[in-house]
Amino acid sequence: MMSLQSFKFYMKKNKIELSLVFSVFLLGFFFYLWIFLRNKFLPMIDGPYYLIQVRSLLSTGELVYGDPPLIFYLLSFFSLLLGDITLGVKVGVSLFCALSTIPVFFLMKRVGKGTMAGIISMLLVIFSAPYIRMITDFMKNAVGITFLFAFIYYLHDLAFSGLKKRSLILASFFVILTGLTHILDFGVALLFLALYTIIATIVNVNRRPFLKAAGIIALITCIFVFIASTFFSFLFTDFNKGLSFLNALILQRVMGAPTQPSSNLGLYPRSKPFGPNIPFSVSIVGGWGVILLILSFGVILSIYLWKKKEKEPLLLLTVTTSIGAIICFPLIPNNWLGRFVLMMVIPTAIILSYGISKIYNLIKKSKFDISLFFVVICLAFFVIQSITITGSIRPTIGNTGFNDLVNMKSHIPTDSIIVVFEQGLYYWVQYVGEVDIGRLSPDLWQSYSHVLGLSVKDRTPQIPFKTIFVGNIFKLVELQQNLE
Repeated sequence: MMSLQSFKFYMKKNKIELSLVFSVFLLGFFFYLWIFLRNKFLPMIDGPYYLIQVRSLLSTGELVYGDPPLIFYLLSFFSLLLGDITLGVKVGVSLFCALSTIPVFFLMKRVGKGTMAGIISMLLVIFSAPYIRMITDFMKNAVGITFLFAFIYYLHDLAFSGLKKRSLILASFFVILTGLTHILDFGVALLFLALYTIIATIVNVNRRPFLKAAGIIALITCIFVFIASTFFSFLFTDFNKGLSFLNALILQRVMGAPTQPSSNLGLYPRSKPFGPNIPFSVSIVGGWGVILLILSFGVILSIYLWKKKEKEPLLLLTVTTSIGAIICFPLIPNNWLGRFVLMMVIPTAIILSYGISKIYNLIKKSKFDISLFFVVICLAFFVIQSITITGSIRPTIGNTGFNDLVNMKSHIPTDSIIVVFEQGLYYWVQYVGEVDIGRLSPDLWQSYSHVLGLSVKDRTPQIPFKTIFVGNIFKLVELQQNLE
């Protein structure tokens, strides 16, 4: 976050601080890696998706699915380096997610005026239950947090250090890296840019220089979006999700249209009602009460800083609290809110690290210095919460089921597509069987010679079929066309 010459001087002067920061970074890296290495398979539903993408990139130079490509190139490098795709994905994701602690340290050290604020923010990121959930399933989203934090740091620097060419270049660089990684991270970055511009103008924080810098970043961002969506549209189909979100918000919440659940293909009776009443990730954060508590703390701190006329922390906390309220807005449709709330790792780290460090400094000046004990108590909740969520992180397939998929591969005819009836197995079937997967529809028989179905072996499709393979857990059948 500084020039090379300044960094060398900083290293000589602050060896203890750098050692502490590096130690916390390593803690994060090994903690995340431990979560991955507890099982030989990648966890959660989307885990094998990354194996498919990286394998395709290494073998053909192309991606199977059109997604922002940066993460897959990074993970491909680690896979080549380590000689194993699964290990490469685990190590690469762990490393880049642990790196998110570095920009947030420098940001909060600057705003909180002390090393303690920076270290607390690092620990709040490492032991963030939403971030752990993101890392183990939505890996693109998680890696993008690193670039997003770096963008916030340089955007903040532009607001208070003037129009510095280096900060402008790096802010533009990191917002583009964010866009090359994940659409949700990119959207939050644009929210930070917009709100920083608005609030910095209101409170007159280097108004003219910052407006010029923000305008340049916005122009570069628009050029990037235009080029990506025009010339590389296959890789940036995610950009359409912004329109899909607005459409869902208007239809479901403003116009009152009912939510359309995904079909279970009419083959098996649904075992439980569709969708939880509260998105899973809201409970991961600790529920609506914890979210409200964090955002209320942000509001209280913002009011306090406004009265104290401390513009630098006021700008960051006001913007961050506002973004926290936006991404946790209760009227957002549940299927979107569940993903948005995972982004609470950002407001939580910024708001609480600043608040806790301020209280720490006040206690440290008091007659009874229990400041460190106070910090430990505050962090204990997040450590316990992260350990709890870690216990629920597991693959959607076991050794026996994986061996079934390996054994049935030789029974799959050429020019086949498999309809997977078991949730969580779609990408595993595609990765192991190296075959197309799809949803059941009459059109499948027009495009493929064989339409197969995979399910657990004690379940029977409600359409005619011919059994091809029966394993210890799964069975593979060929479906007969009788769909209207």
